[in-house]
Formats: sequence, structure tokens, C-alpha cells
Amino acid sequence: MTPFPYAIPRALGRCLLAGATLFAGSAAHADDIKIGLMSQFSGVYSWWGQEYQRGVDMYLAQNGNKVGNHTLTVLPRDEAGTSPQRTRQLAQELTVRDRAQYLIGGVFTPTVLGTVDIVNQTKTPYVVLNSGTSSVTDKSPYFVRLGFTQWAVSVPLVTWAVQQGAKKAAIVAADYAPGYDALEAFGSTFKKQGGEVAAEIKVPLGTTDFSTYLQRVRDAGVQYVFMFMPVGPMSAGFIKAFKDRGLDKAGVTLLATNESQESDLPVVGDAALGLVTALHYTPYLDNPVNKAFVAAYKQKFGADALPSIASVAAYDGMRLIAQMVKATDGKKDGDKAMAAAKTAKWDSPRGPISIDADTREVVQNIYMRKVEKVDGKLGNVAFSTFPAVKDPWHELNRK
Repeated sequence: MTPFPYAIPRALGRCLLAGATLFAGSAAHADDIKIGLMSQFSGVYSWWGQEYQRGVDMYLAQNGNKVGNHTLTVLPRDEAGTSPQRTRQLAQELTVRDRAQYLIGGVFTPTVLGTVDIVNQTKTPYVVLNSGTSSVTDKSPYFVRLGFTQWAVSVPLVTWAVQQGAKKAAIVAADYAPGYDALEAFGSTFKKQGGEVAAEIKVPLGTTDFSTYLQRVRDAGVQYVFMFMPVGPMSAGFIKAFKDRGLDKAGVTLLATNESQESDLPVVGDAALGLVTALHYTPYLDNPVNKAFVAAYKQKFGADALPSIASVAAYDGMRLIAQMVKATDGKKDGDKAMAAAKTAKWDSPRGPISIDADTREVVQNIYMRKVEKVDGKLGNVAFSTFPAVKDPWHELNRK
């Protein structure tokens, strides 16, 4: 962040601060609504920043950067890793210095949680676009999530596997908070439905050699493997290593959730063919809103470009912020904005979605998908739907 170029005398600073407070509702006013976009814009997970930015740009271009008479200005900030301290600093600078009325983004659970005290103190709505840990929205009444939780995709995946005859499985998950959710969601659901979990294997973040972990899978003598890895090098690496070591030929079926992104499939290659996953979006969904969205995305970013879970989340997130801006007439009122968010529902490229007023989690379809060749390229094709899925973790903890 660039520091102020000169110091303001203390007495004058107090006067300016008082004036800013008095006129915040009118002088800083409703005409220019600032939105802080926090994501990974550098490093190995910079894909998230690119995709968030594309989703934001799509929405702004289609709406002329306007909500009524109000202009939307988005301020991108690079989280540059998983440090909660850094994201806390970014959130503070955005909300206090830059006067952002809304935050949007977030990639990893630790970075989202790093903003909690700032979001609560300033009553700033934060539209969380990723972070798969179900408990995240419990940490602040100003969090609303438009991505997905690991529970919401894991339970349908396991249910489908049991329907196919799965009886004995291993679970392989990255060793961080969403991975723990995956272990619990996969394991408890499978056991409740009569399955046996023969092995639970945690893989450290940043792992590139999966041979030891896959040998443990082979030794467990299982039919199925439920996996969770963060999108990017670990996801692609594990899928490729699974095929390279011949586990599929040994009769083991790999099942996943968000790990077969279209952006990663070329890295995996034909080893991904036939992989079944459960997720809330694929660019090949056959609905009118998605077809129009994909066409507009290709027109803006190139004929070979395809939207992803990240760009769709950002696009929908901007739509939700627009609804909050309308409800508050552009004024900063976090409580009124969140009340409007809790009633939101619309037809998204991913299908019909709404916000659960009790949990501030998105309610959405979860699709069973299979990797196939589509127009000569690898892609996820939906073949079955679990409609209007609420986050199961919250459902269980309400009882």
C-alpha cells in the first residue's frame, strides 16, 4: 500500500476526521460506491484473481458500472498468500482509508477469517466467493457466501457413490480447514449410508509427489477414493498421479468435487477422462442464462475462454452487491444491506440460487458431472442434479 505523501498536523487531522464523519452520508455520498476485491493476484493461485476480476468485469460491462444512479468502483487487492494478518490489513485499509462499503472475494479460509474483526467493527458486508469451510459464515453476521461449502458438494457425491454400490472407500484430503470439512463430510455421510471408511489420508499443502499417499490407498483395498485438494497444482497433480500409478486399472474409482476445473484439465490430459465430480457449476450447463453468459464471456475474453466457478461466483457476487446498494440507496448501512441479501434469489448461470436467511449460505443445485471430450476439448458434462442444496453442516447443527 502507498503511504500518505505527507503528514497532517494532529489538530487539523482531528478536524478533518470530524468533518468526514459529519458528512460521510452526503459528501462521500451515494454516487460512488467503492467495493474492495480481495483475491490471489500473484503466485501459484493467481488463477483465482484473474477469474474473480473477469467475473466482476463482466457484470460491470453489462451494467455500465451503475446501479441506478450510483457508480460502482472496484478496488482490487492482492492477498498474496494465506496470511490472515495481511488480509486483515487489506480489509482495514479498504474500509477505513479507502471507504469501501462492500468487500468481495476471498480464496482461502484463513484469509477470509483474517477479516472478521474489521468486518464486524465497520459493519461491512463481505460477499465471500470461495472458502469451503462451513463454519466461516458463523464468524460474522456480515459474511454471505456465494461459492460453496465442502459439505454441500461432498454429501451429494457420497450419496451418488452409494447409489452406484460403493461399500468401502478411502478419503484423501489436503491438510487444512476445508480438507478437515471434507474428511468429516465424506466420512460421516458414507458411514451413515452403510459404507466403510478404510483410510483417511491427509496431504500437506504444496505436495507435488503423491506416491506415498497413493500407495496407502492401494494398501487399503478400497473400491472408491473421495478426494479434496485446492484448485490448482495439487488437484491436477493428484488426478494425474492416480492414473499414472494404475489405480483405475486396479479397480479403484476416483471421485472428486472442485478438482477438475476446465483450466486444469489440459494439464491432466486424457487421464481425467471419465472422472466423476460433484459441483455447482460447469460451463456446459444447458440452461438459457448460462448459454448467454458463456457466449458473452467468450466474446469478451476470447473464443477459447470458458467461465469457471470463480468467475461465476464473482459475477453473482456483484449482482448481490447491486441488490444491497439498491436497498440502501447507496448509503453505508451494513445491517440494512445484509437484510436485503438474505432475501435475494435469482437465475444464475449455475441455475436458480437463493440465500438462506438463517445461515447466509447460497442455496443451489449440485450437479454430478463427468469429464468428457466436448468439441475436441476436455470438459465437465452434467448428467444428474441434486436440486436446491442447503449447506448440510448448518442443517445438522441446527438440530
